[in-house]
Amino acid sequence: MFSLRGKIALRLGRGCIEGGARVSGRVTLGKRVFVGSGAEIVAARNESVVIGDDCSILRGALLYPYGGRIELGQRVGINPYCVLYGHGGLTIGNDVMIATGCVIIPANHNIADLEVPMSGQGETAKGIAIGNDVWLGARVTVLDGVTIGDGAVIGAGAVVTKDIPPYAIAAGVPARVIGSRRKSETP
Repeated sequence: MFSLRGKIALRLGRGCIEGGARVSGRVTLGKRVFVGSGAEIVAARNESVVIGDDCSILRGALLYPYGGRIELGQRVGINPYCVLYGHGGLTIGNDVMIATGCVIIPANHNIADLEVPMSGQGETAKGIAIGNDVWLGARVTVLDGVTIGDGAVIGAGAVVTKDIPPYAIAAGVPARVIGSRRKSETP
């Protein structure tokens, strides 16, 4: 368990956990991982977080598995103040860019029973899968049950509620495909 306060930094295998960062529980860090001040990666006994080589988790980012698992591939950049949960499982591929303020939540509250408060109805947790070479713009929200294909780009502020195909460009609330990175595939 690492919990650093102050201005010191802990260097691990040429990686670095800055002072003020919190890394605790069942967390596996790859080589050359950077965890910025104020970031938190916390996994309890029945949870886990696995972070691949050359990843960076910047200031104020939060990674909490909440009973599930979070797995990052290699060269994933999580910018400041992102929130990543792992209830139903969160898998992120290699070379993924996650811009500031993104929220990724692989769970949803049940709300159908009007006789029971929503907080007492439990939740669903299907999971989220994000492919390789994906870019999530600033303040994107990705909701439970979604798969984002390899090479996709999600525009700033989008709310992703349905699967996004490989190499698609999607934007809006809810997010819809507005283009393709493959020139021959435009909507």
